[in-house]
Amino acid sequence: MPGPFEPVSADRRVPLAADETAVDMVLDRARIALATDASTAVELLLGLRERLRSDVDRLYAEILLGSSFAELREYETADAHFERARLLLDHRSLAQVASLAAARGRRYIHELRIGDAWRCYEVTLIDRRLDGRIRSEHLKSEIHHAESRNSEQAASLMRLLSLIGNDVDAHIALWYRAVADLGLVACEIPAPAAAATVAEALEAHPIWSAGFTTERFYALRALALCKALSGDGLGAFRYLREAGALADSLGDLPLRALVLLDRAQLARNAHEEHWCANELAAAIDLLRDVDWPHTSAYERTVLPLLAEVLAPTDAPSATAALARYSALTNARDPIVLAARGIAHIADGRKREGVRDLSSAYDAFERAGSEWRAGKVAIALAQATGVDRWRLLALENLEFYASSWLYEQACDLAEAEITLESVSLTPMQERVFNMICQGLSTEAIATRLGRSPSTVRNHVKLIFKALGVNSRAALVAKAARDGRLT
Repeated sequence: MPGPFEPVSADRRVPLAADETAVDMVLDRARIALATDASTAVELLLGLRERLRSDVDRLYAEILLGSSFAELREYETADAHFERARLLLDHRSLAQVASLAAARGRRYIHELRIGDAWRCYEVTLIDRRLDGRIRSEHLKSEIHHAESRNSEQAASLMRLLSLIGNDVDAHIALWYRAVADLGLVACEIPAPAAAATVAEALEAHPIWSAGFTTERFYALRALALCKALSGDGLGAFRYLREAGALADSLGDLPLRALVLLDRAQLARNAHEEHWCANELAAAIDLLRDVDWPHTSAYERTVLPLLAEVLAPTDAPSATAALARYSALTNARDPIVLAARGIAHIADGRKREGVRDLSSAYDAFERAGSEWRAGKVAIALAQATGVDRWRLLALENLEFYASSWLYEQACDLAEAEITLESVSLTPMQERVFNMICQGLSTEAIATRLGRSPSTVRNHVKLIFKALGVNSRAALVAKAARDGRLT
């Protein structure tokens, strides 16, 4: 009996009785449904429980039920089914032990209990059969994704697809998912080998099962971005055209709008503002009819993308799109932070915008998403005039020298640090003004009702922000910048 994440019909040697065949078929259907619709998997399995005869069938049904409830975020119910599965284990079967460990590992990933997930991964390594190694590598790739370790996730997915090799039919659901995930991560990091692997997979298998059309859409749209970042605009439009056709066949409004917004960004990058406006208007028209509470996490990413495209021309509407996204999810996504920062700056709220963009930059840098970090650095350089951001933009975009982003980074002029380019806190502003008035540290402390040591700390931070090392240099800079009265 295959485990819940193993080949659906592999290694069948002994003919089964009709009732056993029916049970096997329902378990297989639940296993496939789990990848796309956990509620359907639960319905299938609950309807099957009375017909289960062997402990092995009951074991895998409980593992699948636990996995399904974990996908539905019903963790207590999931744990109860995993405990029932544990009581049915034959500990001599390494495959059974590893299957349960893999299912529990995924459940822990949902709650970001990464240490527990890694311990489950270590247990899965006891099954050294090919199917066991495939299962272990799949879990490892999902843990890397939860940790936002993009490079490690890409390497793990490449190994996973290599393990599956030519035996795609036996692992078809996992293969679809792995190709889509590899496409999504390939467009985040400099990974030409990963992008080439995804492109080859799509060409070798041009028709995917109906239940995985959305995964094919993910891969096509990711490849379009990879092409755009490499300077191949025509290649980007080719993949977007195919992705748009898939979205139309699904009748999925958010996915169709994602393609339109991607095209709008490509048009803006080519300085075709009229074309950009047309694509943007068409996307907005589609999104009016979306039932947002019933959309997937991926479909909701259309909202921060809409905000980013809107921000330069319509900051209030961009902010409204981000507010809707925040009402749908609690995730602190750096893409959302970046879009919100751009909207704040466009709306004249520079301090808030710089704060959000700086946080987004840190997150992208940690994840290894160099082009996104470079894009945010460009926005920060434009907003602050601080030359460090220009240099960081060029550094992060070095791999993308053929892209429109690198061209934008090169167009940034070297800037001198000015008072207008530095964000001081309200308290630092007050200390700065009193220094310019010639007040001593003790006098400033008395006026502010703070200790002299607190004031000295503020002075140090102000010096650091302005690139000076003395009060005299600070006053001279204030005079040059017209801030000294």
